[in-house]
Amino acid sequence: MAILIPYQQLSEEQKAVIRRVSRTDGNLYVEGPAGSGKTLISLYALKNFVENESGNLLFLMYNHSLYGYLKTALNELDIINGARIATKDKFFWDLAKTKGFSPPRDLDYKDKYNMIMNVLLSEDLEKQYDIIVVDEVQDISGNEFEIIKKLGNKIITLGDFNQGIYKTDMSRTKMMTLGDFENLSTVFRYHIEIAKLANNFTERDLPSMVREGNGVKPKIVDVTEEQLFPEIAEILRNLVLRRKRVGVISPDKDKLKALQAYLKNNNVESIYYEENRDFREHDFSTTVPLLLSSFSAKGLEFENVIVFGFNKYNSRIEKLMAENLLKEIIFVSITRCNSDLFIVRTPNEVDQIKNLAVEQGVETTDDDLSNLFDDLF
Repeated sequence: MAILIPYQQLSEEQKAVIRRVSRTDGNLYVEGPAGSGKTLISLYALKNFVENESGNLLFLMYNHSLYGYLKTALNELDIINGARIATKDKFFWDLAKTKGFSPPRDLDYKDKYNMIMNVLLSEDLEKQYDIIVVDEVQDISGNEFEIIKKLGNKIITLGDFNQGIYKTDMSRTKMMTLGDFENLSTVFRYHIEIAKLANNFTERDLPSMVREGNGVKPKIVDVTEEQLFPEIAEILRNLVLRRKRVGVISPDKDKLKALQAYLKNNNVESIYYEENRDFREHDFSTTVPLLLSSFSAKGLEFENVIVFGFNKYNSRIEKLMAENLLKEIIFVSITRCNSDLFIVRTPNEVDQIKNLAVEQGVETTDDDLSNLFDDLF
């Protein structure tokens, strides 16, 4: 199935920003909340650049999953060969190799990467690209951005500093000094009921920003730890009948791996990539449920989403809490959905999930789950 909204169905606000991105001579920062269409705008602007033969183009993103999504989208737009797309780490690593630098093998990845950054910052780099587009700019470092500025004649950045899920030294203030600024004020991805739930995890007033006033309330399903996988499997059996894209999202990769094994043993089809780089070849138009971490889900969207696995005793969750990033991770997880959202929680969920009020969703039990789907279909 197609993953992009046709251009003619975009809002006037989105079309106006696409025109601004396509025509501006200088740098531009585009900001907007989750679901406002930032990546969609960058793709249609990139299509304009390719069709107008705007020169050497580079599209940079943070992770492998967004690379795979953009690759699927560029194929859909028939411009896959018109621009270079790359994850930032691989791009900078390859750039360092062209300068004859390779870090010592006995260092860990972080130390190697920091060495690469220092080498590239010290290099007198030439402008290699007419236009560089950077998606999710809030998740890159200041050093990475300084190198990007050396390489591009025009820099188009898109982001939302309310969705930062990595500790970086980038700031909204720094981006506002880049050049021109465009703000997206309307949320299109998800409806008012999801916005009400997501509003618990952001400083924005999301319900006032959502265009779609109607929608199915999120389903909050309470289960024991032993019931968790069987419950998710039953939800998936019903969702796959819709032939829409499904994302199963958790911050805990070990839980995702265990869930995939359970689903396989119970004849429920799903896709799980143990190695993040395998997302690069994923076809995001498939309706087979995709199991992925909250980090890999950043920048993506699905018609239906199941969120689970925010166990307060998990070491990953404890780390997120210590870094004050838990709220952002929950926000990113639930705002990937544009239709039906399920939150499956156990007694050991973090308070931010455990204390979600019943009136913000429809609390269900295993006994009434079939009735729930009777209402949905």
